[in-house]
Amino acid sequence: MKTMQEIADELGLARSTVSLCLSESHRHYRISAATVQRVRDYAEKAGFVPNRMAGKLGKDKTPPIGLIINQDSSFEKSAVALRYAMNRLHEAKRDFVIQGFIGGRLVPTVRMLKGLQINTLIMFGVFDESFQRRDESFFNGGAFKPGDVHKLEALLKDVNFFSVDYDYPAPADCVHNIYRMGINRSQTRIELMEKLAAAGKGNFMCDISDEDEAILMEKKLIFDRRQLLRWDFMARDEFDVGRHYADMVMRDFRHMKVRTILVNDDRVAVGLIEALTANGIKVPEELQVIGFDNLQDAPYFRVPLTSIEVPVLENTRRVLDHILNNDPLEKDTINQANIIWRQSASL
Repeated sequence: MKTMQEIADELGLARSTVSLCLSESHRHYRISAATVQRVRDYAEKAGFVPNRMAGKLGKDKTPPIGLIINQDSSFEKSAVALRYAMNRLHEAKRDFVIQGFIGGRLVPTVRMLKGLQINTLIMFGVFDESFQRRDESFFNGGAFKPGDVHKLEALLKDVNFFSVDYDYPAPADCVHNIYRMGINRSQTRIELMEKLAAAGKGNFMCDISDEDEAILMEKKLIFDRRQLLRWDFMARDEFDVGRHYADMVMRDFRHMKVRTILVNDDRVAVGLIEALTANGIKVPEELQVIGFDNLQDAPYFRVPLTSIEVPVLENTRRVLDHILNNDPLEKDTINQANIIWRQSASL
């Protein structure tokens, strides 16, 4: 990362001017708005963040670990892993800072933590680099806004960033210097649907991406666009999405002879099951329902929920073994997803 002096030299400015431009102090001096913007744009492109912790750490003080929470995704499944990380770092006498983000604001969050001289970050919650958030709908849970990928690339040049719930595959223009640990959600769902179809539990309805739609059509796992659960509505929360989905399901499932419904979030599955049972449709006798994330409460729902589990806790343990004990860790770890079978669905 460039130093403040290097930025000043390259822009032909005094170091003090650059320092003022990167803080709010410039308001008290006669520095033009154009100069302030030029300095900030250059610093952002270079991935430079002012040291907001200077003087607060002793010479031998180890910087804290940053624990980042993607609050747009189904964070509840990460609560156990986050608590484990907090306890493990406390026992190791390592300070940590917890910071959540929402609305695709991963880049400002990393910038803020880097300004505290934190150079090791662990992100909890789904991280999908191929998705860039474009609006403020709650279900649009991307970590990026358009144009943020290159900003994150610059910020992470001298930072170790660990994602313990990564959504593979990584795109061609992925950010470097990231340790990715997670599953291929798309492939996991397709393989599960193939097993269910072979067991006579096919004829699906599911919420999937446009890319997966083409694959499922080719594999003849779906044959009609009415089998796709897509939203064109505003919802209060994930449970409400499930209730909206129930309206679509009840309209079409009988004449289409649908047997199994797969959704991308356990809370969506709960809202769906509640609405179906309220309308006299029995789960799993008439319809099977499968969620995603295996929340802690999943065994205790009215109908214990079959769900797909990402080994976030195990990934977190391996990351901390690497950070605290220097255990080896691959840059990419594609986990095998676990299917936790309960009453709501079976093979």
